[in-house]
Amino acid sequence: MTHASRVAGVDGCKGGWLAALDGGGEVEFQVHRDFRSVLSLDASIIGVDIPIGLPHSEPRRADLLARTFVGPRWQSVFVTPPRAVLEAETHADATALCVKLTGKGVSQQAFALRMRILEVDELASGDRRVVEVHPEVSFRALAGRPLPSKHTPEGKSARRELLGLDTAAVRPALEKDALDAAIVAWTANRIAAGVAETLPDNPQPGEPTITY
Repeated sequence: MTHASRVAGVDGCKGGWLAALDGGGEVEFQVHRDFRSVLSLDASIIGVDIPIGLPHSEPRRADLLARTFVGPRWQSVFVTPPRAVLEAETHADATALCVKLTGKGVSQQAFALRMRILEVDELASGDRRVVEVHPEVSFRALAGRPLPSKHTPEGKSARRELLGLDTAAVRPALEKDALDAAIVAWTANRIAAGVAETLPDNPQPGEPTITY
């Protein structure tokens, strides 16, 4: 039986996925080897920092609106490549196909995430608990202002303070992932409470959204 009061925020990390389990008390962090293991979590909502719903050619409205929403941090939101691009064997093949389909190439970072994106894409459609969340969108919503980069001491400190989160128990190499997973859990709590918002706020049937 799923605990209605417990939610999870999930972010990719070295070696798998880092889940922040939030039941209204202290946040518990767990590392999962694959996303199928994440789905075994006893949680009513599973927010995840990964695109859900892959385009064929045109960019997703959710990505474009998220870039506008985060303002100065817009580069932290990459435009989701078409499915066929993510299924390409090499980055060179992916780039050539992406240029053909969209007029633009695909970054090494986006292509490197392809196995995670395709893994979640395959599994999320069968589990209604899984919702796409972008950490920078959620941090912008919580703070009410743009934050310094999470790769700076100031950025990490600001995020810890906003979340009221002590990351001392998390390995230093996972701290940025822990902050992202925790803010995704914040959004998952908003979903459970029925107060979350989406980009776009007027999605067409079946259109991908980013929730915050």
